Amino acid sequence: MTTTQASFSSAAIHVIGQYNDAGKTLVGAYRAGVHRLLGGAASRYSEFLGSRQIPLVSEQVKANLIGAQEKINGFLANRLDIDTGRIVSVMDRVAAGTTSGIETVAGRVARVESPVVSSVVKTLNALNQPIANVSVQIADKVAAGARQIEVRVSGAEEAKPVRSVKAKAAAAKKPVRRTAARKAA
Repeated sequence: MTTTQASFSSAAIHVIGQYNDAGKTLVGAYRAGVHRLLGGAASRYSEFLGSRQIPLVSEQVKANLIGAQEKINGFLANRLDIDTGRIVSVMDRVAAGTTSGIETVAGRVARVESPVVSSVVKTLNALNQPIANVSVQIADKVAAGARQIEVRVSGAEEAKPVRSVKAKAAAAKKPVRRTAARKAA
């Protein structure tokens, strides 16, 4: 395999790996966010029931309600973990299959000994290498952005503030004056 072919296929494999990592990171952020949501709802529910005097509701009934809510949260959290684990597994299988396909094609192209085919492959690689390099940079930024989202959603540490871009104010339109002829029509 020539250096150009190796770098082109390695760029494609890198992009697939970065998108797979970004996808898994976003799934992890989703999981962390839902766990935070469930935990917050459970603590607010427990606090609400514990701090209120509700007519006809004894302390035992309150404890039973809180226990039932904890069981529901546990069930939902367990389902979430199972389902997101399955999603990550599917993502890994797709990435592995795609990577394997790229490696297979690159290996077969490397075995071709025809000078005409080699020349065409080298030309195609030369034309597509800049696009591959840009794709690698984009994939790296997507993966980094996904990690920032995960940190922000998990609440583990304070995330950097989001950079905002100010839009230009729309130019004021001059009022349209209607002529007497238009009004009569």
